[in-house]
Amino acid sequence: MNRIDPWLQIVSGLHGRSRFTAQQSLAPSERCSPMTVAMANASSIRRIEWQTTCTILVSWSDSTLGHFEDQTWRAGFARTSGVCGLTGEPVRRGDPVFRPLQRAGVLPRNAFDMILANTLQATHN
Repeated sequence: MNRIDPWLQIVSGLHGRSRFTAQQSLAPSERCSPMTVAMANASSIRRIEWQTTCTILVSWSDSTLGHFEDQTWRAGFARTSGVCGLTGEPVRRGDPVFRPLQRAGVLPRNAFDMILANTLQATHN
């Protein structure tokens, strides 16, 4: 049956995106797989501070994902295509990005978020 998942519809509406329409034809087991698109947006990011040359501290909040103060993000390369959480620009696989740091094998709630590294280069002295 091709039904729209009500929870995905609610979350998509909160984020101003229409992800649920692309997933309505997927099997239920496929709909429950981790989302591979960025969830954060510039309005949810309150502060970015350089910690080292390859890590930043990001303070952000979201009504569906929670509130984080000084979450460590590490420089790396995009593993998948997505959207920059700061600018909304497209991110291509292999682009230099910052991503939330994974600790002890546990994925943070915003594990698939990315910020393009070149958007932060201008602010780092």
